Amino acid sequence: MNPKDRYSLQDWAQLFLLATQAQESGDDTPVRNWVSQHSTHHCLPQPNDNDIKYLIEEALQFLEKFSENHIDNMYNR
Repeated sequence: MNPKDRYSLQDWAQLFLLATQAQESGDDTPVRNWVSQHSTHHCLPQPNDNDIKYLIEEALQFLEKFSENHIDNMYNR
């Protein structure tokens, strides 16, 4: 099944927000709960500790790259 059929952009935005909050607080429980609920709802395997850590790292790296690109685009208009 196409991943687009499983997650909306709003879903991804919520996960990214939770990842930033996990980084700030050191508590990944909200991310774990979100991924677990979505996994259950979409018949996906339940995440393990490494999955959660990886998701948080990937989300934060994506946001950092997005920020860099936005700043570059504004300077290079």
